[in-house]
Amino acid sequence: MSEDIDEVGSELRRAVVRLYSRFRSERAEGEVSDAALLVLIALDKQDRMSLSDLAETAKVTLGSMSQTVRRLEQLAHVAKSRGTQDRRKVLFSLTEQGKAAVTTSRRHRRDWLNDRVAELTAAERDDIAQVTPLLLRIADS
Repeated sequence: MSEDIDEVGSELRRAVVRLYSRFRSERAEGEVSDAALLVLIALDKQDRMSLSDLAETAKVTLGSMSQTVRRLEQLAHVAKSRGTQDRRKVLFSLTEQGKAAVTTSRRHRRDWLNDRVAELTAAERDDIAQVTPLLLRIADS
């Protein structure tokens, strides 16, 4: 039983790492780095976030997040403003250009994955549909 779990775990790790690596390599022309994209996606979901909230979301230091956000500001993908309740608090939000970058990236990666899935047989697509909830359960644990 333990050998079976080790073997399944090993193959699953190998598949997930390769798929993740391949997925990350799929970038639209001029797309921002993965770290920057993570910030853009977080802001797309949350609307306005502080630097410390962004750093916590990305699980990076404040210094690292500060550099990422600064680059995104230079690209006009994010804008900063003061908090409405606490004017000392600096909040970041997506600009229209930032929203467009998120949309382009999501669409490009979605299309890439959909194209790969379309190459599979109907039975293989059914297999993936069956295992997806299990993978999500593992990922969310």
